Amino acid sequence: MLSVFNLAFVSCGDNDDDSNSKQLYDVLQVNGENYACYGYRCYITYTSDWDLSTHSGTINLPCGKLADAQKGEYDYDYSYSIDLSGSHDLKKGIKLEDFSPELTAVDDYYVGGGLAYISGSAAITDKKDDTYIFVQFENLKFSNGTVSYTLNGNVQLDLDED
Repeated sequence: MLSVFNLAFVSCGDNDDDSNSKQLYDVLQVNGENYACYGYRCYITYTSDWDLSTHSGTINLPCGKLADAQKGEYDYDYSYSIDLSGSHDLKKGIKLEDFSPELTAVDDYYVGGGLAYISGSAAITDKKDDTYIFVQFENLKFSNGTVSYTLNGNVQLDLDED
C-alpha cells in the first residue's frame, strides 16, 4: 500500500512570489544515481510527519532528475517514503534504523511498499521541532527480496510534528 504524502507550501528565500526563482534542493543518491531531493527549502514539498503520542511517522523524500533540476526544471517524478515506528521521538543523533523503517518507492523501477530495512544507517543530524530535520543517509539499504534500494546523501526535509 502506498503512503499518503502531506503536501505543504514552503517558501524558498526572499522571492516568495517569483515562481521562476531557482529552487534549492539537496542531492539524494538512490541506487547509485543522483536525484534532486526537494525538501524544506523548496516552494512546494511533501512534508514529513511525526506523531508525538505514538512515536511514529513518515520521512518523505520527493525527488526529480538531477539533470532537470540543474536546468531549472523542477519535476517531482520520484518519491520515496520511510515509515517509522518506535518507542521515543525523533531528535538529533537518532538513527532511523532504530525505528523499524520500511520504504515505499514510486519511480521508474518499482511502485509499492513493503521494502524492509537490511543494512546501513541514517541519522538525524539536526532538527527544529515542527519545522525541519536534516537526515544523513549512509548506504541505507531496503529490500523486499526482489527489489532493493540504497540511499546516500544529506537532505533537509520539512517536518510537521504533532
